[in-house]
Amino acid sequence: MDWQFTTCAHSPCLSYAALRMKTFMKISSLFLMLYCVLQLTSAGTMSVDLANSICCFNETSPIPLRQLQSYFWTSSICPLKHVVFVTIKKKQFCANPASAWVKRAIEHVDNKQASNSAK
Repeated sequence: MDWQFTTCAHSPCLSYAALRMKTFMKISSLFLMLYCVLQLTSAGTMSVDLANSICCFNETSPIPLRQLQSYFWTSSICPLKHVVFVTIKKKQFCANPASAWVKRAIEHVDNKQASNSAK
């Protein structure tokens, strides 16, 4: 790598090796920026499903309805489809959607959220 200036006719100019290195650095920077943009873009699309990427392998016993704040369904990548309840204290609990108490709890949360949005 020759980073020295050589004399051309009336003004200094970069040597051939320095020009090659400069071109290489520009191309490398361009690819690095492209890679970063692609990573940010793919991370953005992945983050949409991160909230629902919890997979449940155990179930909880009934939770008092007054403690429930919201719920969501597990991701489609999970082997079992479950409901994840979120309590007022932001704790998450997995539940089998076939259970009677889970159906009542979902209805309760839906009604609670509907009444809050109507205000």
